[in-house]
Amino acid sequence: MQRVGADRRKRIIFGMIIPCVLLLFLVATDQVTKYAFKALHESKGDTVVIKDFFYFTCVYNSGAAFSFLSDKEWGQTFFKVLTAVALAAFVFFFVLSVKHKKKWCTYSLSFVVGGTVGNYIDRLLHSEVIDFIGFDFGSYSFPVFNFADICLTVGIIMLVVYFLFMDESAPFSKRSRKKPEEKTEEKTENEDV
Repeated sequence: MQRVGADRRKRIIFGMIIPCVLLLFLVATDQVTKYAFKALHESKGDTVVIKDFFYFTCVYNSGAAFSFLSDKEWGQTFFKVLTAVALAAFVFFFVLSVKHKKKWCTYSLSFVVGGTVGNYIDRLLHSEVIDFIGFDFGSYSFPVFNFADICLTVGIIMLVVYFLFMDESAPFSKRSRKKPEEKTEEKTENEDV
């Protein structure tokens, strides 16, 4: 009985190695790119990559997405506490997804946690987040963002895909579209094996 528990713990630990390495890579890439583009901006100013469309700059955002609550003094404290709570929840679900062998969910949470940690480091060290990627669409300038924001977006899209199409109880999964009699036949075939 003790051996089964040890094997299970070992499987969970080994199942976390690659997603954790990915998570650390994403956080490191975020931090390196932020400071590289901050140094580039300090020496050269805005760097235009595609005229009137894509550029690198350096913007300090003391709020959340789209500078939400950046004008409030209590905003930084609120975001620091909220991020800590969200990180605890993400890590809990990350461990749970590894435990239940839900690889897609695990990797999507690696992106979400990596992006969250990347921006959280900025909040803790500087009380603001460094953003550096900018796009202009005609007269509209999309809010400047960073690599951590890209990770968060990719992770959330992956989670939405997982919960809509891949999970056993997903509304659009192939498993949920089977008729009840097909599921019963499948069960009896599996029991015979």
